[in-house]
Amino acid sequence: MSLIHLDSQVVVKSELDLLLTPPTQTPIEKGQWLENHPFANFRDGNPIEFSISGSGEDYIGLSETQLHVKVKTLKDNAKLGENEKVAHVNLLLLSSFSQVDASLNDRLISSSNNYTLLEVISKRC
Repeated sequence: MSLIHLDSQVVVKSELDLLLTPPTQTPIEKGQWLENHPFANFRDGNPIEFSISGSGEDYIGLSETQLHVKVKTLKDNAKLGENEKVAHVNLLLLSSFSQVDASLNDRLISSSNNYTLLEVISKRC
């Protein structure tokens, strides 16, 4: 086995070392969950836009960001009957959006017109 660098050490992936006591992360003094609501109601195909602003002192953990969505299934814009059978497709939330754009400091960092396809591929791999 070759090492990347002469001074590099051989290590075991932390996920595989089941007998090791995990380290405690101490730099984070406190954490909080904040709710951010979209600018406008989602109707008639309007975009869902959020603005999450922070101060220079706070860290926003983008990997911990969650989207809470309520879904109502209708048939011809009316409620379903009690005995009607309904099944949703796999990856319902992914198939609900055709495009997702993300910006940081008003700078576009991702734009994907094929968002659903890319996410399905990443879930399968």
